Amino acid sequence: MIIGHLPVGYFTTRYLIKKLKLPLKPVCLGLGLLAAVIPDLDYIYWILSDSQELTHRGLITGMPFFYLTLFIISVIIYCFYKKKWLKAVISIIFINISIHLLIDTVFYGIQWLYPFSEIYIGIYNVGGYGSGVGIQVKNYFTHWCWYAEIVLWIIAIIAVIKSYIKGELK
Repeated sequence: MIIGHLPVGYFTTRYLIKKLKLPLKPVCLGLGLLAAVIPDLDYIYWILSDSQELTHRGLITGMPFFYLTLFIISVIIYCFYKKKWLKAVISIIFINISIHLLIDTVFYGIQWLYPFSEIYIGIYNVGGYGSGVGIQVKNYFTHWCWYAEIVLWIIAIIAVIKSYIKGELK
């Protein structure tokens, strides 16, 4: 998924806000949107570095092990402080990151077994990422997944507009 992580993050965060009975505030939505793209922030480094032999998904921020470690540390911190807001922050961040990684598993492949194995596990392999796992997709922009991302954006934009009209977002 190239552009779909933000709308998925929006819907995920809206669901979590409702489920956790939190007020719908821009800071909560912003946190969720940021968390939805955190695994791809290494893409900036990958582009700026001259290391093209490694996909950006091979960097630490594309590995579930990294987030599992941070999640465990966060839960330990929560066990000491037991603040409702901290539980909400941890939930919003790590659920959005997990969904991002699951989506990337479908479309590219992720190193789910790292540090035990560097193999990429995925369904589709868009543009030759990873180690060649999954169904090869030569041109993502003619694949059904690209059109699904566009539909996600349209639905998300409509949902945001409706929320503004209802006065939920200010």
